[in-house]
This record gives sequence, C-alpha cells and structure tokens, in this order.
Amino acid sequence: MESEWEPAKAISIKQPWSSFIALGYKDIENRTWKTNFRGRVLIHVGADKKLHPNLTRDQCDKLYKYFTGIGTQPKQYSAIIGSVEIVDCIQNSPSIWAEPDCWHWVLKDPVLFEKPILNVKGKLSYFIPQLPQDV
Repeated sequence: MESEWEPAKAISIKQPWSSFIALGYKDIENRTWKTNFRGRVLIHVGADKKLHPNLTRDQCDKLYKYFTGIGTQPKQYSAIIGSVEIVDCIQNSPSIWAEPDCWHWVLKDPVLFEKPILNVKGKLSYFIPQLPQDV
C-alpha cells in the first residue's frame, strides 16, 4: 500500500459526505477556500465523530440509506475510506450538492476502498497521512 499511496495527499471530510463522495453520489466538495490542486486525494473521515453541523446521526443514516439503498452508514472514524480526483475548483456550481457562498471542488472518479485504513490521524487542509505500520 505504501508504494501506491504515499506520499498521497488526503483531505478530511465529515460523514455522511465522505461516504457519499467515495460512493460516487456527491460530485463536489464545498469549502470556504479555493484550491489550485488537481489530482487524486485520499478521503479521510475524522476521529471527532462530528457530523455535518446541521444533521443528526439519524438524518445522516436516512440520507445514506436513501442514496445507497442499504442501512446505516459505516461508522469508520479516523480512517481513510477511499480516494477521488479533484478536477476543478469553481463557484456557482450547478450541482445539487453546491452550497451558496462556497468554493466548489469538482470531483471525478471516486474509489471506495474495500477495507478502510483505520487509525489514521487527520489534519486541517491537505495533509500527508501517516499510515499504520500494518497497512
């Protein structure tokens, strides 16, 4: 795994959005800051167990079930669950996921890992993850 991903950049994204991106349902990421980076990033789910500030755990699970057709969302925290390509950064995206007054990172070619890489500490902004020794 090390030769394939390191030193790949990662970005922390709260649930349920991280799963929706890795599954290919969410085509943009809303951020307050513009990025010039283009390329593949690892999708990290933070350890704080906080969800989107406007959603409860029940609402997240209902959204997850609506989009995937399966029960509650995976509860992996402090883990890398997949990867995605950042191909553009725009404002006023036509995506249904676009929030107003944000930069919209345009995402393509998502990959959901069959097994998440657990126990990976996240950071703000982009970061190079320190992968566990057993990966």
